[in-house]
Amino acid sequence: MKKAFYLPLLLTFMAIIMIVTGSILSLAYRNYEIVRHQTVSNSALNIAEAGANYYLWHLAHNNQDYCDGNTCPTPAPTQYGPYTHIYRDDSGNIIGSYSITITPPATTGGSVTVRSVGTATNGQTRTVLTSLGVPSFAQYAFISNSESWFGDTETTVGPVHSNAGIHYDGTAQGVVSSAVSTYVPSTCMGGDGHTTENGIWGSGGPQSYWNFPVPQVDFNQITADFNTLQTQAQSNGIFLPTLLDSHGHRTYDGYAIQLNANGTFTLGRVTAGQDNGSINNGCGAHSRHNSLMQSVAWEGTSRALPANGILFVADNAWVWGTVTSRLTIASGRLPDNSSTRTNIYLQNDINYTAMDGSVALGLMSQSDIVVNSNSEDNLTIDAFLLSQYGKIFRPYYSGNVKSNITIYGGIAANSWWTWSWVNGSNVVISGYRNTSQQYDTHLALSPPPSFPKTGSYAILSWKEEPIL
Repeated sequence: MKKAFYLPLLLTFMAIIMIVTGSILSLAYRNYEIVRHQTVSNSALNIAEAGANYYLWHLAHNNQDYCDGNTCPTPAPTQYGPYTHIYRDDSGNIIGSYSITITPPATTGGSVTVRSVGTATNGQTRTVLTSLGVPSFAQYAFISNSESWFGDTETTVGPVHSNAGIHYDGTAQGVVSSAVSTYVPSTCMGGDGHTTENGIWGSGGPQSYWNFPVPQVDFNQITADFNTLQTQAQSNGIFLPTLLDSHGHRTYDGYAIQLNANGTFTLGRVTAGQDNGSINNGCGAHSRHNSLMQSVAWEGTSRALPANGILFVADNAWVWGTVTSRLTIASGRLPDNSSTRTNIYLQNDINYTAMDGSVALGLMSQSDIVVNSNSEDNLTIDAFLLSQYGKIFRPYYSGNVKSNITIYGGIAANSWWTWSWVNGSNVVISGYRNTSQQYDTHLALSPPPSFPKTGSYAILSWKEEPIL
Protein backbone atom coordinates (compact mmCIF):
# COMPACT_ATOMS: atom_id res chain seq x y z
CA MET A 1 0.00 0.00 0.00
CA LYS A 2 2.78 2.39 0.84
CA LYS A 3 4.49 1.84 -2.51
CA ALA A 4 1.25 2.54 -4.33
CA PHE A 5 0.77 5.66 -2.23
CA TYR A 6 4.18 7.16 -3.22
CA LEU A 7 3.86 6.49 -6.95
CA PRO A 8 1.29 9.27 -7.63
CA LEU A 9 3.39 11.70 -5.61
CA LEU A 10 6.47 10.78 -7.64
CA LEU A 11 4.64 11.16 -10.91
CA THR A 12 3.21 14.53 -9.82
CA PHE A 13 6.65 15.75 -8.76
CA MET A 14 8.18 14.64 -12.08
CA ALA A 15 5.37 16.42 -13.97
CA ILE A 16 6.03 19.60 -12.03
CA ILE A 17 9.75 19.33 -12.78
CA MET A 18 9.03 18.84 -16.48
CA ILE A 19 6.63 21.80 -16.57
CA VAL A 20 9.09 24.08 -14.76
CA THR A 21 11.97 22.89 -16.92
CA GLY A 22 9.91 23.41 -20.07
CA SER A 23 8.92 26.89 -18.94
CA ILE A 24 12.52 27.77 -18.23
CA LEU A 25 13.64 26.43 -21.59
CA SER A 26 10.80 28.27 -23.34
CA LEU A 27 11.65 31.50 -21.53
CA ALA A 28 15.32 31.10 -22.35
CA TYR A 29 14.46 30.48 -25.99
CA ARG A 30 12.21 33.53 -26.12
CA ASN A 31 14.93 35.64 -24.50
CA TYR A 32 17.41 34.29 -27.00
CA GLU A 33 15.09 35.20 -29.86
CA ILE A 34 14.55 38.70 -28.44
CA VAL A 35 18.29 39.25 -28.04
CA ARG A 36 18.98 37.83 -31.49
CA HIS A 37 16.26 40.02 -33.04
CA GLN A 38 17.55 43.09 -31.18
CA THR A 39 21.11 42.32 -32.29
CA VAL A 40 20.02 42.05 -35.91
CA SER A 41 17.88 45.19 -35.55
CA ASN A 42 20.82 47.10 -34.08
CA SER A 43 22.96 45.82 -36.94
CA ALA A 44 20.41 47.18 -39.43
CA LEU A 45 20.46 50.55 -37.68
CA ASN A 46 24.27 50.62 -37.75
CA ILE A 47 24.18 49.83 -41.47
CA ALA A 48 21.67 52.64 -42.06
CA GLU A 49 23.94 55.06 -40.19
CA ALA A 50 26.86 53.84 -42.29
CA GLY A 51 24.93 54.91 -45.38
CA ALA A 52 24.45 58.43 -44.00
CA ASN A 53 28.13 58.63 -43.02
CA TYR A 54 29.15 57.40 -46.45
CA TYR A 55 27.29 60.24 -48.13
CA LEU A 56 28.69 62.74 -45.64
CA TRP A 57 32.14 61.62 -46.82
CA HIS A 58 30.98 61.80 -50.45
CA LEU A 59 29.75 65.40 -50.14
CA ALA A 60 32.96 66.45 -48.42
CA HIS A 61 34.77 65.44 -51.63
CA ASN A 62 32.15 66.63 -54.11
CA ASN A 63 29.54 68.93 -52.60
CA GLN A 64 27.54 69.23 -55.82
CA ASP A 65 27.04 65.51 -56.48
CA TYR A 66 23.59 64.32 -55.46
CA CYS A 67 23.69 61.21 -57.67
CA ASP A 68 26.31 59.10 -55.87
CA GLY A 69 28.84 59.48 -58.67
CA ASN A 70 26.32 58.48 -61.35
CA THR A 71 25.03 60.60 -64.23
CA CYS A 72 22.09 62.58 -62.89
CA PRO A 73 18.80 62.11 -64.74
CA THR A 74 17.17 64.94 -66.66
CA PRO A 75 14.91 66.67 -66.10
CA ALA A 76 16.10 66.89 -62.52
CA PRO A 77 13.74 65.12 -60.09
CA THR A 78 13.11 66.33 -56.55
CA GLN A 79 15.31 63.53 -55.22
CA TYR A 80 17.87 61.06 -56.56
CA GLY A 81 18.23 57.35 -55.98
CA PRO A 82 17.89 54.98 -54.38
CA TYR A 83 21.52 53.89 -54.65
CA THR A 84 22.37 50.57 -52.99
CA HIS A 85 25.74 49.51 -51.55
CA ILE A 86 26.84 46.21 -50.01
CA TYR A 87 28.04 46.60 -46.42
CA ARG A 88 30.84 44.43 -44.99
CA ASP A 89 32.25 44.00 -41.51
CA ASP A 90 35.90 44.52 -40.60
CA SER A 91 36.72 41.00 -41.76
CA GLY A 92 35.21 41.60 -45.18
CA ASN A 93 32.12 39.51 -44.61
CA ILE A 94 28.85 40.79 -46.10
CA ILE A 95 26.46 41.63 -43.25
CA GLY A 96 23.88 43.65 -45.15
CA SER A 97 23.37 46.62 -47.43
CA TYR A 98 22.21 50.23 -47.34
CA SER A 99 20.09 52.09 -49.85
CA ILE A 100 20.31 55.88 -49.93
CA THR A 101 18.00 58.50 -51.44
CA ILE A 102 19.35 62.06 -51.76
CA THR A 103 17.29 65.26 -51.76
CA PRO A 104 19.29 68.35 -52.87
CA PRO A 105 19.15 71.62 -50.90
CA ALA A 106 15.91 73.53 -51.30
CA THR A 107 17.80 76.84 -51.11
CA THR A 108 21.33 78.09 -51.76
CA GLY A 109 23.51 77.09 -48.84
CA GLY A 110 20.84 74.77 -47.46
CA SER A 111 21.26 71.21 -46.24
CA VAL A 112 21.18 67.94 -48.19
CA THR A 113 18.65 65.37 -46.96
CA VAL A 114 19.76 61.72 -47.05
CA ARG A 115 17.36 58.86 -46.34
CA SER A 116 19.32 55.69 -45.64
CA VAL A 117 17.65 52.26 -45.33
CA GLY A 118 19.88 49.68 -43.67
CA THR A 119 19.08 46.01 -44.35
CA ALA A 120 20.61 43.15 -42.36
CA THR A 121 21.22 39.73 -43.90
CA ASN A 122 17.96 38.35 -42.50
CA GLY A 123 15.95 41.15 -44.13
CA GLN A 124 15.51 43.27 -40.98
CA THR A 125 15.50 46.99 -41.90
CA ARG A 126 15.99 50.29 -40.05
CA THR A 127 15.81 53.75 -41.64
CA VAL A 128 17.50 57.03 -40.66
CA LEU A 129 16.85 60.49 -42.08
CA THR A 130 19.73 62.97 -41.86
CA SER A 131 20.38 66.56 -42.90
CA LEU A 132 23.95 67.06 -44.12
CA GLY A 133 25.57 70.43 -44.64
CA VAL A 134 28.33 72.83 -43.66
CA PRO A 135 27.38 74.63 -40.43
CA SER A 136 27.17 78.40 -40.83
CA PHE A 137 27.34 81.31 -38.41
CA ALA A 138 23.54 81.22 -38.53
CA GLN A 139 23.54 77.97 -36.52
CA TYR A 140 24.05 80.16 -33.43
CA ALA A 141 21.56 82.38 -31.66
CA PHE A 142 24.55 84.41 -30.37
CA ILE A 143 28.21 84.09 -31.27
CA SER A 144 31.07 86.41 -30.34
CA ASN A 145 34.80 86.60 -30.91
CA SER A 146 35.22 88.38 -27.54
CA GLU A 147 34.14 87.57 -23.99
CA SER A 148 30.44 87.81 -23.23
CA TRP A 149 28.14 88.31 -20.24
CA PHE A 150 24.51 87.24 -20.02
CA GLY A 151 22.70 88.73 -17.03
CA ASP A 152 20.35 87.02 -14.58
CA THR A 153 17.26 88.42 -16.35
CA GLU A 154 18.30 87.06 -19.75
CA THR A 155 17.13 83.84 -21.39
CA THR A 156 18.93 82.50 -24.45
CA VAL A 157 17.10 80.23 -26.89
CA GLY A 158 19.36 78.32 -29.27
CA PRO A 159 23.14 77.76 -29.29
CA VAL A 160 25.40 80.41 -27.73
CA HIS A 161 29.17 80.56 -28.29
CA SER A 162 32.15 82.74 -27.42
CA ASN A 163 35.74 82.35 -28.51
CA ALA A 164 36.97 84.14 -25.38
CA GLY A 165 34.80 83.00 -22.43
CA ILE A 166 31.30 83.57 -21.10
CA HIS A 167 30.02 84.94 -17.79
CA TYR A 168 26.62 83.28 -17.73
CA ASP A 169 24.05 84.28 -15.10
CA GLY A 170 21.02 83.72 -17.33
CA THR A 171 18.78 80.80 -18.25
CA ALA A 172 19.81 78.66 -21.23
CA GLN A 173 17.46 76.87 -23.58
CA GLY A 174 20.26 75.53 -25.74
CA VAL A 175 23.97 74.71 -25.64
CA VAL A 176 26.30 77.38 -24.24
CA SER A 177 29.89 76.85 -25.45
CA SER A 178 33.27 78.51 -25.10
CA ALA A 179 36.52 77.96 -26.97
CA VAL A 180 38.66 78.41 -23.83
CA SER A 181 39.01 76.21 -20.77
CA THR A 182 39.83 79.15 -18.47
CA TYR A 183 40.20 82.92 -18.80
CA VAL A 184 40.45 86.09 -16.71
CA PRO A 185 37.16 88.01 -17.07
CA SER A 186 37.48 91.77 -17.33
CA THR A 187 35.73 94.11 -14.92
CA CYS A 188 33.47 95.08 -17.81
CA MET A 189 32.18 91.51 -17.92
CA GLY A 190 31.63 91.01 -14.21
CA GLY A 191 35.10 89.82 -13.24
CA ASP A 192 37.73 91.53 -11.14
CA GLY A 193 40.38 91.64 -13.84
CA HIS A 194 42.79 89.17 -12.21
CA THR A 195 40.91 86.05 -11.03
CA THR A 196 40.91 83.09 -13.39
CA GLU A 197 37.52 81.53 -14.08
CA ASN A 198 36.33 78.55 -16.11
CA GLY A 199 35.58 79.08 -19.80
CA ILE A 200 31.93 79.40 -18.76
CA TRP A 201 31.08 80.52 -15.22
CA GLY A 202 28.39 82.31 -13.27
CA SER A 203 25.14 81.67 -11.42
CA GLY A 204 23.10 80.69 -14.48
CA GLY A 205 22.22 77.36 -15.97
CA PRO A 206 21.38 74.64 -16.37
CA GLN A 207 25.10 73.95 -16.27
CA SER A 208 24.55 70.62 -18.03
CA TYR A 209 24.18 72.77 -21.19
CA TRP A 210 27.62 74.31 -20.73
CA ASN A 211 30.34 72.91 -22.98
CA PHE A 212 33.99 74.04 -22.93
CA PRO A 213 36.53 74.06 -24.38
CA VAL A 214 35.32 73.50 -27.94
CA PRO A 215 37.02 74.45 -31.24
CA GLN A 216 37.26 78.14 -31.98
CA VAL A 217 35.07 79.69 -34.69
CA ASP A 218 37.29 81.70 -37.04
CA PHE A 219 35.93 85.16 -37.79
CA ASN A 220 38.90 85.88 -40.10
CA GLN A 221 37.66 83.29 -42.59
CA ILE A 222 34.72 85.61 -43.32
CA THR A 223 37.08 87.61 -45.55
CA ALA A 224 37.07 84.71 -48.03
CA ASP A 225 33.27 84.61 -47.79
CA PHE A 226 33.10 88.33 -48.63
CA ASN A 227 35.21 87.67 -51.72
CA THR A 228 32.92 84.80 -52.74
CA LEU A 229 29.81 86.91 -52.18
CA GLN A 230 31.21 89.75 -54.28
CA THR A 231 31.98 87.33 -57.13
CA GLN A 232 28.52 85.78 -56.93
CA ALA A 233 26.88 89.21 -56.86
CA GLN A 234 28.81 90.28 -59.95
CA SER A 235 27.94 87.09 -61.86
CA ASN A 236 24.30 86.44 -61.05
CA GLY A 237 23.30 88.87 -58.31
CA ILE A 238 23.53 92.61 -57.79
CA PHE A 239 26.79 94.46 -57.12
CA LEU A 240 26.79 98.10 -56.03
CA PRO A 241 30.21 99.77 -56.40
CA THR A 242 31.87 102.22 -54.03
CA LEU A 243 30.44 105.70 -54.47
CA LEU A 244 33.41 107.69 -55.74
CA ASP A 245 33.63 110.43 -58.33
CA SER A 246 36.06 110.43 -61.27
CA HIS A 247 38.77 111.84 -59.01
CA GLY A 248 38.36 109.10 -56.42
CA HIS A 249 36.56 111.32 -53.91
CA ARG A 250 33.50 110.38 -51.87
CA THR A 251 30.32 111.74 -53.44
CA TYR A 252 27.82 110.06 -51.09
CA ASP A 253 28.12 108.18 -47.80
CA GLY A 254 26.48 104.96 -48.99
CA TYR A 255 23.31 103.37 -50.33
CA ALA A 256 19.72 103.35 -49.09
CA ILE A 257 18.07 99.96 -49.70
CA GLN A 258 14.34 99.82 -49.13
CA LEU A 259 12.89 96.31 -49.51
CA ASN A 260 9.36 96.35 -50.91
CA ALA A 261 6.42 94.05 -50.22
CA ASN A 262 6.09 93.22 -53.95
CA GLY A 263 9.51 91.52 -54.02
CA THR A 264 11.47 94.50 -55.38
CA PHE A 265 13.76 97.04 -53.76
CA THR A 266 14.21 100.76 -54.16
CA LEU A 267 17.75 102.12 -54.28
CA GLY A 268 19.04 105.53 -53.32
CA ARG A 269 22.30 107.32 -52.58
CA VAL A 270 22.68 108.70 -49.07
CA THR A 271 24.23 111.84 -47.68
CA ALA A 272 24.67 111.16 -43.99
CA GLY A 273 25.41 113.27 -40.98
CA GLN A 274 24.96 113.97 -37.27
CA ASP A 275 25.61 111.49 -34.47
CA ASN A 276 29.32 112.36 -34.66
CA GLY A 277 31.88 112.05 -31.90
CA SER A 278 32.89 109.22 -29.62
CA ILE A 279 32.07 107.92 -26.16
CA ASN A 280 35.00 107.03 -23.93
CA ASN A 281 33.48 105.40 -20.87
CA GLY A 282 35.80 102.43 -20.56
CA CYS A 283 33.76 99.28 -21.03
CA GLY A 284 31.52 100.69 -23.72
CA ALA A 285 33.98 103.00 -25.46
CA HIS A 286 32.88 103.49 -29.03
CA SER A 287 32.75 105.93 -31.89
CA ARG A 288 29.47 107.33 -33.16
CA HIS A 289 28.89 107.27 -36.86
CA ASN A 290 27.51 109.66 -39.46
CA SER A 291 24.54 107.34 -39.45
CA LEU A 292 21.53 109.58 -40.12
CA MET A 293 20.12 109.84 -43.62
CA GLN A 294 20.17 113.61 -44.18
CA SER A 295 19.20 113.27 -47.80
CA VAL A 296 18.60 110.48 -50.32
CA ALA A 297 18.86 110.69 -54.09
CA TRP A 298 16.40 107.96 -55.12
CA GLU A 299 16.41 106.07 -58.40
CA GLY A 300 13.33 106.57 -60.52
CA THR A 301 12.15 102.95 -60.52
CA SER A 302 12.41 99.92 -58.28
CA ARG A 303 14.65 96.96 -59.09
CA ALA A 304 13.98 93.23 -58.99
CA LEU A 305 15.76 91.34 -56.23
CA PRO A 306 18.87 89.40 -57.33
CA ALA A 307 18.31 86.02 -58.95
CA ASN A 308 20.74 84.25 -56.62
CA GLY A 309 19.64 86.15 -53.52
CA ILE A 310 22.93 88.05 -53.11
CA LEU A 311 23.22 91.83 -53.02
CA PHE A 312 26.76 93.08 -52.42
CA VAL A 313 27.37 96.72 -51.46
CA ALA A 314 30.95 98.00 -51.69
CA ASP A 315 29.98 100.88 -49.40
CA ASN A 316 27.91 101.68 -46.32
CA ALA A 317 24.27 100.60 -46.46
CA TRP A 318 21.01 101.73 -44.81
CA VAL A 319 18.53 98.82 -44.94
CA TRP A 320 14.83 98.53 -44.06
CA GLY A 321 11.51 97.32 -45.42
CA THR A 322 9.65 94.06 -46.07
CA VAL A 323 11.50 90.82 -46.76
CA THR A 324 9.65 88.47 -49.12
CA SER A 325 12.30 85.88 -50.04
CA ARG A 326 15.73 84.57 -49.02
CA LEU A 327 18.34 87.30 -49.31
CA THR A 328 21.86 88.17 -48.17
CA ILE A 329 22.98 91.80 -48.14
CA ALA A 330 26.73 92.19 -47.61
CA SER A 331 28.47 95.52 -47.03
CA GLY A 332 32.23 95.49 -47.56
CA ARG A 333 35.03 97.07 -49.53
CA LEU A 334 37.66 94.75 -50.99
CA PRO A 335 40.51 94.16 -50.68
CA ASP A 336 40.01 94.45 -46.94
CA ASN A 337 41.64 97.46 -45.29
CA SER A 338 40.87 98.58 -41.73
CA SER A 339 40.62 102.22 -42.84
CA THR A 340 37.93 101.56 -45.48
CA ARG A 341 35.72 99.00 -43.79
CA THR A 342 32.01 99.64 -44.19
CA ASN A 343 28.97 99.62 -41.90
CA ILE A 344 25.28 98.78 -42.04
CA TYR A 345 22.81 101.24 -40.47
CA LEU A 346 19.33 100.42 -39.19
CA GLN A 347 16.58 102.81 -38.12
CA ASN A 348 13.30 101.50 -39.57
CA ASP A 349 11.54 98.13 -39.31
CA ILE A 350 12.67 95.05 -41.22
CA ASN A 351 9.73 92.62 -41.39
CA TYR A 352 9.41 89.07 -42.76
CA THR A 353 6.27 88.15 -44.67
CA ALA A 354 6.55 84.57 -43.33
CA MET A 355 8.39 82.91 -40.46
CA ASP A 356 8.39 79.35 -41.76
CA GLY A 357 11.94 79.36 -43.18
CA SER A 358 10.89 80.42 -46.68
CA VAL A 359 11.93 84.00 -45.90
CA ALA A 360 15.33 84.93 -44.46
CA LEU A 361 17.64 87.94 -44.47
CA GLY A 362 21.34 87.91 -43.65
CA LEU A 363 22.95 91.31 -43.02
CA MET A 364 26.76 91.11 -43.18
CA SER A 365 28.95 94.08 -42.35
CA GLN A 366 32.71 94.36 -42.57
CA SER A 367 32.67 96.65 -39.53
CA ASP A 368 29.71 97.67 -37.35
CA ILE A 369 25.95 97.20 -37.55
CA VAL A 370 24.47 100.32 -35.97
CA VAL A 371 20.96 101.26 -34.87
CA ASN A 372 21.04 105.04 -35.11
CA SER A 373 19.57 107.78 -32.90
CA ASN A 374 16.56 108.28 -35.18
CA SER A 375 15.42 104.64 -34.90
CA GLU A 376 11.75 103.87 -34.39
CA ASP A 377 10.32 103.85 -30.88
CA ASN A 378 9.14 100.26 -31.39
CA LEU A 379 11.72 98.73 -33.72
CA THR A 380 11.46 95.27 -35.31
CA ILE A 381 14.46 93.66 -37.03
CA ASP A 382 13.84 90.30 -38.68
CA ALA A 383 17.34 89.28 -39.82
CA PHE A 384 20.53 87.50 -38.85
CA LEU A 385 23.10 90.22 -38.08
CA LEU A 386 26.81 89.54 -38.63
CA SER A 387 29.72 91.90 -37.99
CA GLN A 388 33.11 90.59 -39.06
CA TYR A 389 35.39 93.08 -37.30
CA GLY A 390 33.09 95.33 -35.29
CA LYS A 391 30.11 95.60 -32.95
CA ILE A 392 26.35 95.26 -33.25
CA PHE A 393 24.83 98.02 -31.15
CA ARG A 394 22.97 101.24 -30.63
CA PRO A 395 25.48 103.94 -29.64
CA TYR A 396 25.04 105.97 -26.48
CA TYR A 397 22.95 109.07 -27.13
CA SER A 398 22.36 110.98 -23.91
CA GLY A 399 18.67 111.05 -22.98
CA ASN A 400 17.63 109.31 -26.22
CA VAL A 401 15.44 106.52 -24.79
CA LYS A 402 13.14 104.32 -26.88
CA SER A 403 10.49 101.75 -25.91
CA ASN A 404 10.95 98.32 -27.53
CA ILE A 405 13.31 96.52 -29.88
CA THR A 406 12.47 93.03 -31.19
CA ILE A 407 15.04 90.87 -32.99
CA TYR A 408 14.05 87.68 -34.81
CA GLY A 409 17.10 85.91 -36.24
CA GLY A 410 20.48 85.86 -34.54
CA ILE A 411 23.66 87.82 -33.79
CA ALA A 412 27.30 87.19 -34.69
CA ALA A 413 29.65 89.96 -33.53
CA ASN A 414 33.42 90.13 -33.46
CA SER A 415 33.12 92.42 -30.45
CA TRP A 416 30.23 93.20 -28.10
CA TRP A 417 26.57 94.00 -28.77
CA THR A 418 23.98 96.04 -26.89
CA TRP A 419 20.73 97.91 -27.51
CA SER A 420 20.63 99.94 -24.27
CA TRP A 421 22.73 101.76 -21.71
CA VAL A 422 21.96 101.88 -17.98
CA ASN A 423 23.13 103.94 -14.99
CA GLY A 424 24.27 102.68 -11.61
CA SER A 425 20.66 102.09 -10.58
CA ASN A 426 20.10 99.85 -13.62
CA VAL A 427 17.80 102.42 -15.22
CA VAL A 428 17.96 102.73 -19.01
CA ILE A 429 19.34 106.16 -19.89
CA SER A 430 19.90 105.57 -23.61
CA GLY A 431 18.56 103.05 -26.08
CA TYR A 432 15.68 100.62 -25.63
CA ARG A 433 13.93 99.97 -22.33
CA ASN A 434 12.72 96.55 -23.44
CA THR A 435 14.51 94.06 -25.67
CA SER A 436 13.24 90.78 -27.11
CA GLN A 437 15.55 88.51 -29.07
CA GLN A 438 14.25 85.28 -30.60
CA TYR A 439 16.40 82.82 -32.53
CA ASP A 440 15.15 81.80 -35.98
CA THR A 441 15.63 78.04 -35.71
CA HIS A 442 15.10 77.55 -39.47
CA LEU A 443 18.52 79.15 -40.08
CA ALA A 444 20.39 76.23 -38.53
CA LEU A 445 19.56 74.00 -41.50
CA SER A 446 18.84 76.68 -44.10
CA PRO A 447 20.93 79.84 -43.63
CA PRO A 448 20.62 82.90 -45.89
CA PRO A 449 22.21 82.48 -49.37
CA SER A 450 25.98 81.81 -49.25
CA PHE A 451 26.15 82.81 -45.58
CA PRO A 452 29.63 82.36 -44.02
CA LYS A 453 30.46 78.81 -42.97
CA THR A 454 32.15 77.70 -39.76
CA GLY A 455 33.63 74.34 -40.73
CA SER A 456 33.26 71.34 -43.03
CA TYR A 457 30.38 69.03 -43.87
CA ALA A 458 28.63 67.59 -40.82
CA ILE A 459 25.40 65.88 -39.80
CA LEU A 460 23.13 68.77 -38.85
CA SER A 461 20.15 66.66 -37.79
CA TRP A 462 19.39 62.95 -37.34
CA LYS A 463 16.23 60.99 -36.71
CA GLU A 464 15.05 57.43 -37.17
CA GLU A 465 11.91 56.76 -39.13
CA PRO A 466 9.40 54.61 -37.21
CA ILE A 467 9.57 50.85 -37.74
CA LEU A 468 6.33 49.78 -39.38
